[in-house]
Amino acid sequence: MEKATLQTRIAVSLNFFLDEFVDPHTYFNTPDNGLSLLDKKVFLAAELLREKSGKPLSINTWWRYYAANFDKRTITQIIAHIEASSTLRKWSGYRSARSKVGGKISAHRRGQAIDPKGNGKALFKIVEDNACAFYAIGIRRLEDANITPTWLHLDTWERNTQPNSIRVVDLTKMTKTIRW
Repeated sequence: MEKATLQTRIAVSLNFFLDEFVDPHTYFNTPDNGLSLLDKKVFLAAELLREKSGKPLSINTWWRYYAANFDKRTITQIIAHIEASSTLRKWSGYRSARSKVGGKISAHRRGQAIDPKGNGKALFKIVEDNACAFYAIGIRRLEDANITPTWLHLDTWERNTQPNSIRVVDLTKMTKTIRW
């Protein structure tokens, strides 16, 4: 059995690593580990949200499983296990064609969205209270916290947006506009 080689995590900001923004298949099968598939503004958004919340945030969580199993299984087996797992987060950032989560036309599929885990309403309030700062780094849309109780969706996609505002959407429509 061909064993995987433990790779070093790739830092993309002070507190976040690339694996937190991409799925394991993309990470291990793309020449730059998927970095070129991402809008780099999502790294800034994650950092700002962490700074304003005052505590660590998680996005994708599959790396720990990989690190614990790299010497016991092949990389193909590791990826298959992670993709089959309902508890390991792997689609909370970039969503490749392998993902069955979310819509086919989504900011996630464009590498422009993240879903940090936590109290959705509390995280939403942080962005709302600091909307100008989040807008300045590129955030243009949030999902309504009423449909995301255990995470917050933030994205940089300029889709039906207006200057100096952040659109709040649910699955079918805009529910609010945050202005400052």
